[in-house]
Amino acid sequence: MKEGVQSFFLAAGNNGCYCFAIIRIAERITKTEIDPLSALQAGIAKKFIRVNEKNYSQGDNFYVAEPAQFLTYLSGWKCDVKKEAPDYQLKDGEIAVERWDCNGRTHFKLSDWDSLENSQVVKYGKIASLRVFYPR
Repeated sequence: MKEGVQSFFLAAGNNGCYCFAIIRIAERITKTEIDPLSALQAGIAKKFIRVNEKNYSQGDNFYVAEPAQFLTYLSGWKCDVKKEAPDYQLKDGEIAVERWDCNGRTHFKLSDWDSLENSQVVKYGKIASLRVFYPR
């Protein structure tokens, strides 16, 4: 086992919500369960996800730099992503990830799925924007 593995999981748990939402979308597209650790490691290795492996407590760890490429890699679906307002109406073939804000904290989730059991950001916040994936 790699040294610092617990710190890796802690950082992913604290900052990886957008990553997990993308992995969940890929599972729905492929109709298969995807191992989240393998997906995260691949995303980091391919530079889709930014992680400072020398400092897992860095605040921007698990920033998804290339969300569309990460989803394409996991699912094979050739897509792109755009940022839209919370009231944006999805078109056929589009999939949205909600970005929630509350008191300076951010959380990403799907409308019907959340990587956290009880997100305080969702409970007390509001949807700030959508990340909309659409076919290329």
